[in-house]
Amino acid sequence: MTEFNRSIMLWLLLLMGKATAFSVNYPKIFGDSWVAAVNHIKEHHEEWQREFCLFGVEGQVAEAVVFPELIRYSVWKDEIEGAAAWGLYVLRGREGADFSIGRFQMKPSFAEEVERAWNLSPLAREYGFSFNLQQNSEARRSRIRRLSTTQGQCRYLSIFILLLRERLPQLRQMPLEQQVRLLATAYNCSFSASWKELQRLQRERHFHTGVLPWRAPARRYCYADVAVSYFLSNDK
Repeated sequence: MTEFNRSIMLWLLLLMGKATAFSVNYPKIFGDSWVAAVNHIKEHHEEWQREFCLFGVEGQVAEAVVFPELIRYSVWKDEIEGAAAWGLYVLRGREGADFSIGRFQMKPSFAEEVERAWNLSPLAREYGFSFNLQQNSEARRSRIRRLSTTQGQCRYLSIFILLLRERLPQLRQMPLEQQVRLLATAYNCSFSASWKELQRLQRERHFHTGVLPWRAPARRYCYADVAVSYFLSNDK
């Protein structure tokens, strides 16, 4: 593909993203849940920003990637799943429990995948730390501790973004809005997805705010569209 054709493709993707993001009024659809998520970010923005800055990640990008999870977040559900993670996951690993934890709704299996990729990346040497990937209760307990704190979740999110940009250098050539779309797709669908897979998955509709999978609302939305909609509403 020539440089000219690549530029045309990126602009078409950008225009498609804008059309999709504005074709649905997500603030109206999600109502109070959208407002609560926005207010939560405003309340914690400075705290989160300190963590994102440690890794050179743009706060507005990171916040947009997890914004749909903030809409869906349920405190009582998180407490139940967090307790299960502490007990079953620490003892038996992901086969015992792999529930989402915290505001960003990160699973232990997601953290394991990110840690493994980080340890294999030149970034681990650049930043001067690596993760304990041993299959024992001590390593799993440390992982759950990290996932159970705001600081830990912000750092996992930052590392996730850095690793995706390293593995898929095409991302760095795109406007931030389009980066949000593909990063959000990877966050929601698959950290290890290829570039072609992300292009395909970015339009799929799986996102809903139901607590129980078997009682989820019939209507589902595109996670990436919700993330981009928030990003554009806060892109000054």
